[in-house]
Amino acid sequence: MRRFGAILAAFLLVVILVVVEIVVIKSASNYEPVSEVIFAKVRIPEKCEITAEMLEVKKIGIGLVHRLSLRNIRDVEGKRASMEIEAGEMILAGKLGYEGMENIEVRDKSKRLYSVEFKGDQANGWWLITDQNVDILFVPDKNAQASGDSKMDANSIGTEENSEIISGNRVQKLRDIRIAALIDENGTLLKNKDRTTLPKYVSFEVTDLQAEFLAYAKSNGRLELCVIPE
Repeated sequence: MRRFGAILAAFLLVVILVVVEIVVIKSASNYEPVSEVIFAKVRIPEKCEITAEMLEVKKIGIGLVHRLSLRNIRDVEGKRASMEIEAGEMILAGKLGYEGMENIEVRDKSKRLYSVEFKGDQANGWWLITDQNVDILFVPDKNAQASGDSKMDANSIGTEENSEIISGNRVQKLRDIRIAALIDENGTLLKNKDRTTLPKYVSFEVTDLQAEFLAYAKSNGRLELCVIPE
């Protein structure tokens, strides 16, 4: 009888352990890790400087956390909203940083800015700096050469001394053009010192007619930069 009782007790213990294991496994399968994320407590207008009172921390499932979300109020406080943020909206890094957007300086207020995308071999291997002056060469494609279109010749954009056609061929040149800014692929202005990435775009300070010429050139051939030695 005692042996039977011991066997029954052992059987019941096994059953209990199996039930406990099933409950634990089921609970674990339904568990999702959570993470603290910063949300807007109130509506935040565009350009508004964000204060801690406008923010709140919420714990949400890690599967709902955006890769650009911010986890610490100190990373948001004092920044400006680059666009309107609704109350209850998750704060994303891409919606901050309005104050970090820099202006490109125009030295001659009668001119304007015009940006062109270049590859390294078109931009003197990117040995360029802001405020440097360069010559811009336009090499027309075969269609442009065949058309004989003279309306956008460098010589036809007014009486500007810094425009010419190179004799003997159709290569055209804008002379002594100031580089107003070097810009990376994210739209960030690159400094002359401590440059960590290569530029992608060059912003030039040009006249209205020079801007029209560059717009024509971008669609009808190739642009090259020739650095003017100091």
